[in-house]
Amino acid sequence: MPALVPPTVSTGAASRHGTHVASEIFGQIGSPVEGIAPHCHAIFIPVFADGPAGEFLNCTQLDLARAISRAAQEGAHVINVSGGQPSHSDEPEPLLADVLTDCAKRNILVVAAAGNDGCECLHIPAAAASVLSVGAMDANGDPSPISNWGPAYQQRGILAPGERIPGAVPGGGIAYQSGTSFAAPIIAGVAGLLLSVQKQLGRTPDPEAVRAALIASALECDATRVDDRRRCLAGRINPRGALALVIGGEPKMPDEIQIPRGEAGIAANQPLLAGPRVAVDETLGRPRRPTFL
Repeated sequence: MPALVPPTVSTGAASRHGTHVASEIFGQIGSPVEGIAPHCHAIFIPVFADGPAGEFLNCTQLDLARAISRAAQEGAHVINVSGGQPSHSDEPEPLLADVLTDCAKRNILVVAAAGNDGCECLHIPAAAASVLSVGAMDANGDPSPISNWGPAYQQRGILAPGERIPGAVPGGGIAYQSGTSFAAPIIAGVAGLLLSVQKQLGRTPDPEAVRAALIASALECDATRVDDRRRCLAGRINPRGALALVIGGEPKMPDEIQIPRGEAGIAANQPLLAGPRVAVDETLGRPRRPTFL
């Protein structure tokens, strides 16, 4: 669909970032990056562009508001925003705040990266009240040193793997990236699968119920390895537990945290039934200085 930036073929920073994020969710089965929810319908709306030297050309909150609004109009159930703008509060600018409120009223789940400053600090849109914020954890399930935390994230944010996450590269190849930008699409992809489970059960897709299940089933961090519990947000992603809540049971405690499709009880090669639409807004950066999430 029409984007906010020119649809040019590029290998610059913005294109690499967006391609990586999109492939995490919508990769091809049988390829090195199979994707978490490859059979879900995708809507791609780039909000970053590559500059003349391949650098990021950042967007504003106004641009992001337009992109989210367009994704909502196109029928997205889940909108992933792998980026953010540093903020001193959890309040977006008025137009973006209105768009996020409208998404919440229409039962559209917005998932956003918590930010990579490694401090008790906030990013917009992740800090907004209606957004499911995502922090990054390492291979041991501990919060990544670079992952943000703060009061706005504690009850409405969860951790997902964000260390050396594989993803596609423009023109071919695989790259490994770390940060909350690459943790967020894992949550968005799992949310898409859980919405598909609802459809397979004959129910109307309910993104708010999926959000509640993801948060309620989140696992506590290991207190012996985490000095500040606040860095864990509401806990670590627990796909099996979220699935149990979605289908109407008690959360199951997995022996270990694993990612993607198999955790939601759907075989990698099993087509989803009229899967939900997951939109990807590649990122929102600082208005004047690039930020890489």
